[in-house]
Amino acid sequence: MNKNKAGTCLFIGGMVLSSWQSSMANVSEMIPLEDNDLRQVAGQGLILNDKISGRELDGSNAYSEPFDFYRMGLNGELEMNMNISKLQLGCGGINDHLSGFAGCDIDIDYASLMGRNGTEPGASGSPFKLTRPYVEIAIKNDDTATLREVAGIKIGGESADGAMVAGRRYTQNGAINQENTEFANSCDTGASTGTGVAGCHSGINTVSGFLGTELSITMRVRANICGGAVIGDFCLGIPIPLDAWGCAGRTQTDVDSCGTGKNDALFVDVAGTRMQTLGLRSAQLNLQGNGLSGILTQILDSAYAQLNTDLRLAHKLTFENTGDFFLSFQREPIAYPRYSKITPIQEFQNAGTYNTAVDACTTSYATERCNSAYSVPANTGWWLNAPSVKLMDIVNENAQLGTLSIGDALDLLGAPGYLIEHPEFEMTPQQNCHGSSRFC
Repeated sequence: MNKNKAGTCLFIGGMVLSSWQSSMANVSEMIPLEDNDLRQVAGQGLILNDKISGRELDGSNAYSEPFDFYRMGLNGELEMNMNISKLQLGCGGINDHLSGFAGCDIDIDYASLMGRNGTEPGASGSPFKLTRPYVEIAIKNDDTATLREVAGIKIGGESADGAMVAGRRYTQNGAINQENTEFANSCDTGASTGTGVAGCHSGINTVSGFLGTELSITMRVRANICGGAVIGDFCLGIPIPLDAWGCAGRTQTDVDSCGTGKNDALFVDVAGTRMQTLGLRSAQLNLQGNGLSGILTQILDSAYAQLNTDLRLAHKLTFENTGDFFLSFQREPIAYPRYSKITPIQEFQNAGTYNTAVDACTTSYATERCNSAYSVPANTGWWLNAPSVKLMDIVNENAQLGTLSIGDALDLLGAPGYLIEHPEFEMTPQQNCHGSSRFC
């Protein structure tokens, strides 16, 4: 039963009947509503269907305009908890040539979908939630019967909430990494950077998609800055020790100087086909140190670093009511419409959360995508779209950089910064086990 100005109305099948306001109202007093009154009544249905043109929404572009989109969904919430020992989609094909190597568009070892606890994975068995799940089909030449064809299929939801956990971490030196064949025999549990670190992890081998990622990192940076020549790791001169905590983004630790507010957030948009690494360029690390390191950090004030991290080291991704979460497959690049059919900025403004929401589109990190009602174009093949992913509170307690020359030290002083490859983030995948499951 719904209320309107005329009194109560009853929705039965395809007919809406209204009753006049009266304490003695009964069924015999109900009369059909006129068309003008019908337009003010909304019927809530379980099945949602829609057709959206690639030209009608704000921010249409060359990747949306050739298509019409047909959407079929459920007005409900889907909960799931699953473990997948090997997830591979889109192996071989044309993307072998586009990416430059043979592989899969999405390739993940030991993937789990589960709930979350803040920005961390939740308890075993907790649900990953997909609100208003739907299937959408991209049609090309929709107005020509002889040329009409399906160009892409998308499976998604209005929003997703939960965590994805991936991979395993090896804890013994020389362990044979059964999944990460690239660094299979190089596991070094004492390493803080480099291939020895990468060899101890498995998980996300490749991923194709768009990830609008919020990052926060805390690192203990250790090095000897040599005033003379450097031969190998030996300094021909007096080395000056550097031992300081650095940070970037919103952090929850008490060992660094980074805050927890919206203005402290760090966002990185990542998009591509068969991505294998996560890069962070010109990351400004606010430094804190004591003693001689304290004097040095006061002189430096902050340091700049470039991080190049194998995706296998990232064992968790969390989704906090992430809008427009979808997985799609297309034969050519397609910009699918957003679920709300308005731009991200408009969506935050309409909800009254623009000033409080911690999202790239409500900060100085906003890019062109924030003004379009269509998603970032999905490349040929399989594609994962997640515009608001959290990879938070990554902690490296021993980023040992070794002996640095004056030139390396100067790289620390300004952007883009000193390159750190495969730093150990001390991340261990959360288990999602039940009983004697062999998955674990």
